[in-house]
Amino acid sequence: MHPLIRAALAPALLAGPIALVLGAWSGAPRPSPSPVRPSSSAAADTLGDHYAALELAADSIVAAQSADDAAPSELAQVTVRNIARRIHSVSSDYETLSVAMTAADYERGRSLWMRLALAQAALEILEQDAARLGDDPATGPANVRDLAEQLSGALELGRVSGRAASRTFGAPAPRPRDDAPGDPCAACSRSLPAQS
Repeated sequence: MHPLIRAALAPALLAGPIALVLGAWSGAPRPSPSPVRPSSSAAADTLGDHYAALELAADSIVAAQSADDAAPSELAQVTVRNIARRIHSVSSDYETLSVAMTAADYERGRSLWMRLALAQAALEILEQDAARLGDDPATGPANVRDLAEQLSGALELGRVSGRAASRTFGAPAPRPRDDAPGDPCAACSRSLPAQS
C-alpha cells in the first residue's frame, strides 16, 4: 500500500470508533434536571392551604360526632385512622417549606417559623394519638370529637401562621441603610456649603 494512502487511511479508521463512542456517549440518557425548588412564599402558601383544608375536615368531624356517645364503634376507628393519614400528608408540605426557606427568611420570619414549628409538633403528637385510637376497639364518637377539636386548634395556628409567612417571605427584603440616623448622606454632605 502506498505510504500516502496509509497515512490518510489511519486517521479515517480511527475516526469511526471514536465517532461510535461519542455517538453512544451523547445518546446515553442524561441526568434529568433537578426539580425547581418552590419559593418560600409559595411553599408557605401551600402549607396554609393544606392546613385550611384539613381544618375544615376536622370541624366537619366535630359537628358530626356526639360529645356524649362513648360507645365503641368501628366507624370511629376508621375515622381516626383517616385523620392520622391526613395529618401525615401535610408533613411533607412542612418539610418543603423548611428546605425552601433562606437564611434571610429565617431572620425575617423567626417568630412565624416558631409558630409553624409548634403547630407541626402538635400535629405530630395528634397523628400518634389518632393512630393509637385507630387501633383501639374501645374508640367511640366522643374520642373522635375530642381528637378533632384538638386538631382544629393546632391547624388554626398553622393556617394563620402559614398565611402570614407567605406574605412575609413574599415581601421584598428591607434594604440596610448605610448612613447613621440623623447624619446627612454622603451625597448630601458634598452639596452643603462649607461653614466658616
